Amino acid sequence: MICINQRRFTTLATEETRRNGVTVARSPVTRAVGEPHQCSEETRLRVLRAVRWFKDLSEDEIYSISRGITSHAWSPDEYLQIEGDRADALHVIAQGMAKVEKVSADGTTRIVDIAAPGDLVGVLPQLGAPVYTDSVATLSVTCALRIEAELFTSIMLEHPSVAVNVVDDLAHKLARSRHSETHGGRPVPQRLADVLLMLMRKAGRRDNEGILIDLPLSRVDLAAMAGSTPESVSRTMSRWKSQGLIDSGRRWTRVLRPREIHEIAGA
Repeated sequence: MICINQRRFTTLATEETRRNGVTVARSPVTRAVGEPHQCSEETRLRVLRAVRWFKDLSEDEIYSISRGITSHAWSPDEYLQIEGDRADALHVIAQGMAKVEKVSADGTTRIVDIAAPGDLVGVLPQLGAPVYTDSVATLSVTCALRIEAELFTSIMLEHPSVAVNVVDDLAHKLARSRHSETHGGRPVPQRLADVLLMLMRKAGRRDNEGILIDLPLSRVDLAAMAGSTPESVSRTMSRWKSQGLIDSGRRWTRVLRPREIHEIAGA
């Protein structure tokens, strides 16, 4: 599948600013409307098969659903949805990566998840949320399948197994959220190790040296995901690097000894 970068001017301007090291005041965030983008039928079917909610559907049923879904593309650093906006659609990531952000009570933004191909993001009034409960911003050129609210209602009515899987998934997310709140007071190394494990699972690529996490995430982003400060994350990453647990560069991390990162997370 080939994705079209429909915001080329915006992307080039951002890159130019970074090269010159100039800080430019940004206008308030607005939700981008992805350009219509045609995925091949094969791609659409492959992506929908990967959605957990549709795991019990037959090939014919998946094909029927795919006919009512549109596909769109976004450039890096654009928003598929904004927390607090009216929830009108779900998106299934087909290609690319996105970060899921949530604003805390104190006004800070925390990255709570990474959306990879096959992941479904968004909520709908039918799922008990009239507005989006988090924001989703692209980390790279991203293509996604858009499922409108009315279409999803008809899907659940026609396929009860989808509704059952939705309930199971929401229960799992609630349990994970409570687990995160319960363990939020753990030491920074444990929380950061959890973040690396999640990133390895979502975006890791094994090579001759370890597992490469090739995502444009800064130390500020990692700190937001771990619920810590950039300074604490930098100290922990530097210590792990000196111990030979990881290697890292500008917006990439390679986990050299995954087993020990697992042990730190479970300590």
